[in-house]
Amino acid sequence: MERAVATWPDIARDIGLAGSQIMSATVDLWGWRARLRLARGQTITDVMAKIPAIESGFGTHRNAIRVHPTPDDLANRCEMRILGRDPHADAIPWHGPSVTSITEPVDLGPFEDAEPCRVLFLRRHAIIGGATGAGKSGGLNELLGNLAACRDVIIWAIDLKRGMELRPWAACIDRLATTPAEAAALLADAVTILFARAQHLADHGRREWEPSERMPALVIIIDEYAELAEQAPDAMKDTDTIARLGRAPAVTLVAATQRPTQKVMGQGAVRSQMNIRIAFRVQEQRDVDLILGQGMLKAGWHANKLNAPGKFLLWSPEHDTPAAPAPTSSPTTT
Repeated sequence: MERAVATWPDIARDIGLAGSQIMSATVDLWGWRARLRLARGQTITDVMAKIPAIESGFGTHRNAIRVHPTPDDLANRCEMRILGRDPHADAIPWHGPSVTSITEPVDLGPFEDAEPCRVLFLRRHAIIGGATGAGKSGGLNELLGNLAACRDVIIWAIDLKRGMELRPWAACIDRLATTPAEAAALLADAVTILFARAQHLADHGRREWEPSERMPALVIIIDEYAELAEQAPDAMKDTDTIARLGRAPAVTLVAATQRPTQKVMGQGAVRSQMNIRIAFRVQEQRDVDLILGQGMLKAGWHANKLNAPGKFLLWSPEHDTPAAPAPTSSPTTT
């Protein structure tokens, strides 16, 4: 790091960032990071455009450098992250659940800059999409492994492949539907619970359900959402109701699919209400916008270019910049 910092003035001059300075630098487990003060007229956009040249100047491997705004968001400052080791180079072992309450952010694995990917699922609906073999099931298992450890959560699940994916979690799932009729009944009961909780909140002058062991949050996992849309179309109105009204009563929907078609993803309120969106590798560019939202591909969210099973792009209220985390090895995998 010290040698790289010492060479920065020469590198900066050669690549068109003359006058920029490294103000401070620190070493961590995966590499090092530096805070840059830019010269007059330079912006973070200029630095990002020079990332390949900076990698060449420092002699790093490709994709080793990330550039981000500083926490104070000053226009003439930025932070540069230099990875000495790729946190996604090898399988990431499962060390057990990262939470014991749904009020805590779930750790879904390290980002490509080695920062932990922590996501809060309380009062948020989620969509998980990706092509066959891209790692969607591993990501779903990662989430289930954490939710099962939460003392203030009840898990219901729908798996219309006769339970092939989710039955291994049966001991942790309070209710598992494996047929269209069971799925329709489960969703109808969830809506009943939702309205009962909403009435309870209104009667007690409260706006949000606070999960506890005695009054837990309800999380409904739907594996292969496209199958539900095809085999139980009448039940889709209940998923719409849960998507629109489930946040305050802590009734959460998590929908996973390998086939993010316009017909499936365009179901009423469901798509628009998903404020956690996880995209594993997809085959078609158009699938990026179907999972992550209109215009996301053009904005740099290239889920079609993810280069290994398990890597995904995440959009949530806390994560609005394209960056790829990778989940730990599935807790159901030896």
